[in-house]
Amino acid sequence: MGLPKIRLFTAGPSAAYVWTIIAALILSISGSSVKHALSSLVIRTAYAPFYSLNAGLKEILSVRRDNRELLAQVVALTAENAHLAEAGRENTRLRGMLDFRMRSGFAVTPGEVVGSPAAPVRGTIWISAGRGPALNVGSPVITPEGLVGNIADRAGGLLVVRLLWNRDCRVAAIDRRSRAVGLVQWESGPDLAFNYVPVDGDIAVGDTIISSGMGERYPEGIPIGEVRSVAVNPSTFFLYVAVKPFVRFETLEEVFIIQYARPSPLTEIDR
Repeated sequence: MGLPKIRLFTAGPSAAYVWTIIAALILSISGSSVKHALSSLVIRTAYAPFYSLNAGLKEILSVRRDNRELLAQVVALTAENAHLAEAGRENTRLRGMLDFRMRSGFAVTPGEVVGSPAAPVRGTIWISAGRGPALNVGSPVITPEGLVGNIADRAGGLLVVRLLWNRDCRVAAIDRRSRAVGLVQWESGPDLAFNYVPVDGDIAVGDTIISSGMGERYPEGIPIGEVRSVAVNPSTFFLYVAVKPFVRFETLEEVFIIQYARPSPLTEIDR
């Protein structure tokens, strides 16, 4: 039986084993410079790529972690900025309310809008204003922009305010420029109607309508709105005057209750 033939230049475990022995023998008899060169070659070809890959993965993970932290900081700063911006707007609004309270000429009690009844109740809001002898049913409710309505009732410690956007809220009013008188009330849509003005009444688009003080429900001179359009009502002898209210009822947050003279009994011309 002869020895197995080993082919050095063919693939297989035997050839790899022989080449390993040959490399070991060469390294054992080689000088240090050759050993260093071979070690450097092995490191560059075998170890370095894996080292670079590992370093790259660590860098990617570090960048992702940093990105998450930066994103969390951005979200926190955005929320804080929004909070500060809203606080600034509230501060400006409250300063305006305080200034109005000081220069309005009326004794007023501030109130905060806390909600509105569910449908089908329309044109009504709830406010929190505490309790006091001047907060009677019927007391006028205003903002710096103009007339809001009046107190309609109390409900569980809250005051129910009947807005001008309510068919049951009617205000004796007058045109500030021409002094034409009429009755403001809501009929439909976003505008108010300035009714009972004769067809020859002097009313123009852009005129300001204010409370007249007649009926003793509202003090004279409270702004109500601006005339948007004027037309002749063909079925009556009166003009149809549409008034855009100064107050935006859907965005009310704070109001004032006028501590006016004791409200008179409700009447059909001034509720």
